[in-house]
Amino acid sequence: MNWPAIIKHSDDAELIYVSGQSEWAADAELHDFEYDESDYLLDSSGNIFSLTTRNHHYVKPVPGGESMELHEILGLIKAHAAQQGSCCVSKLYAPTIVEALEIVRSLNEM
Repeated sequence: MNWPAIIKHSDDAELIYVSGQSEWAADAELHDFEYDESDYLLDSSGNIFSLTTRNHHYVKPVPGGESMELHEILGLIKAHAAQQGSCCVSKLYAPTIVEALEIVRSLNEM
């Protein structure tokens, strides 16, 4: 897995930014949550990880063998930004997945 990453809940446009393994391990709300089968973690390479496997009550992201392209990720980020009430959502752009995930981080800090 390549950090940073985002968590996408199936029933919501909200994205949760996770900076790295240390944040994942330190934040019980991230690794002790009951995720739905459709929820997933998307890493900075575009790889998708399932969040339903548990190891000693700890969620273990498991590679699903699927990935997303940058344009798909930007679509998720635009929906997230719109839900937060950001203006000019259609103008959001990043040349790489890492930079796209940084947009999520900056939106969540607002």
